[in-house]
Amino acid sequence: MNLNFGINGGISVEAARPVIVDSTTPIGIVVPFKETADFVVFNSPKEMKDFLLENGATDDELAYKSANAMELQNVNTKIVAVFVKDGDSVKDSILEGLDLLKTATQNERILTTPDIIIVPNYSYDIDIAAKMDSIASKFKATAIVDVNAKNEAEALNFARNFGSRFLLLYNGQSKVEGKLYPTSALIAGVIAYWDAGGDNGYDEFGYARSHSNRIVKGVSGSERAIEYFDGVDCEARRLRQNGISSILRDVGWRTYGFETTDINPIWQSLERVRTFYRWLEAIIQANKWARDRSADQLVWVKKTCSEFFRKLTGAKIALGYEIYLDEYRSDVTAGKFTFAIRTSNIPSIRELNFELVFTDDYNDVFIEWINSI
Repeated sequence: MNLNFGINGGISVEAARPVIVDSTTPIGIVVPFKETADFVVFNSPKEMKDFLLENGATDDELAYKSANAMELQNVNTKIVAVFVKDGDSVKDSILEGLDLLKTATQNERILTTPDIIIVPNYSYDIDIAAKMDSIASKFKATAIVDVNAKNEAEALNFARNFGSRFLLLYNGQSKVEGKLYPTSALIAGVIAYWDAGGDNGYDEFGYARSHSNRIVKGVSGSERAIEYFDGVDCEARRLRQNGISSILRDVGWRTYGFETTDINPIWQSLERVRTFYRWLEAIIQANKWARDRSADQLVWVKKTCSEFFRKLTGAKIALGYEIYLDEYRSDVTAGKFTFAIRTSNIPSIRELNFELVFTDDYNDVFIEWINSI
C-alpha cells in the first residue's frame, strides 16, 4: 500500500449547474452586392452600412436598404453576411450563398449560429424560401420570408407551399425614407431589438415574447394597402389566419402577426417555437458535463433542470413544470436515460373579445332618479 504522506485535499461538486439561455439574436443575411468568397461579419447594422458605403454602395441598393432597415430599429447585434453576385444568375448565387451560410457555425472565424435568416426580397421565390426553411430547421432558427405578392390571392397561394415552424412569412415591401424597403430586414431588426429587451431595457426573457404589435421604426407606409379593421373580417386577418403577417397602421405602423405555417396548431405560435428550442439548447449545454459520467450524477442533472424551470416559473415565463426519469424510454443496463420535462410557456393574447349587452335591468334606477327630483 502506498501512503500519501502529509495533508491532502481535493474538491468536488454537489450542486446544480447554472442553465443560461443565450438571449442574443445573430442575423444571417444573403444579399446581392459585390461577390465575395467568404463571410463578412459585422457587430452591428451600422457597421454593415458603413462597410457598404465605403465599398461604393448607394442608398438605392438592396444591401444598403437591408442594413439601414435593421439599424432603424436601434438594434445592436452580430450580422453574418454573405454578399453574392447580382445579374442573370442571381438566384443560383443566392442558393450557393445559403449553402455557405449553413457552415457559419463551423467556420473558425464565425462560430455563430444565426437565429434569424433573411434573403431580402429574393426570398419571394419558392426554391429560395424552401432552402431557407431547410437551414432554419437545422439551426433551430427563424427564416423571415418576404411575400411580395400583388394581391391577397397570390399571397395565399404562395403561403400554401409551406408548413414549417421555422418560417415567418411577412407581407409586401414597406415604405421607408421615401423608398421601398424589404420587410424581412425590418422585422429581423424588430425581433433582435425586442429579444434584447427593447424599449424596456435588458430583458433576459425577450426571446419568449410575441413580437406582434410592435412599432416598426422608420416605416411610413406599405407597397400595397392591406385592408384592416378591428372586429370584422378583413384581408389582414385572413392573411394572418394563413400564416402571413403584415405591417399595418394601427396607432403607428406596427407588426401584426407572429405565427408560423406549421400544420400543428401548437407550433403555430412562433414565440412558443423559439422559446422551447432555446430552452432545449440551454438544457443540453448545461448538462454536457454529465456525458459518460457515473449514473448517480443524474441526481444533479435533474436538480439542474428543476432549478432552471423553477426560475422560469417564478419569472412567469413558464406556467409550471414536472421533471421525471421516463422508465419506458430508459434502459439502465445500457446506460440510456431519458428525462421527461413537462412544461408550458406563458401564452400571448391573440384574441381579446368584449361583449356589450343592452339590458333594461337598471330602468328602476332611472325612475328613482326622476322621482327623487
